[in-house]
Amino acid sequence: MHTLTDLAPEGAVSPACSELRRRLGALQRQQPPSDPTAQVMRIGIEDAQGALMHVVETTRLVEAVRVFELLGELGWEPRNERCRGHDGRPLTRNYRLRR
Repeated sequence: MHTLTDLAPEGAVSPACSELRRRLGALQRQQPPSDPTAQVMRIGIEDAQGALMHVVETTRLVEAVRVFELLGELGWEPRNERCRGHDGRPLTRNYRLRR
């Protein structure tokens, strides 16, 4: 897994966002090398106002499921609408922090 964007500086984010950043970093350190031939899954993470603040990109389904579980545990909800990242590429799934 690697992150494509990290838009908010560390001091300007909520405690939930800081905890998410820390836990995503821990997940990243536990992963074996990815398969370069696999299709990329892009997971968008929005703040409570809907601003895209982070994109996780992975080629491993198990890793994507762990990210989904972590987001749910920390208070993010899946969004039904299709979104695109800042680079215009579509996101596989998008999550927003509960208000």
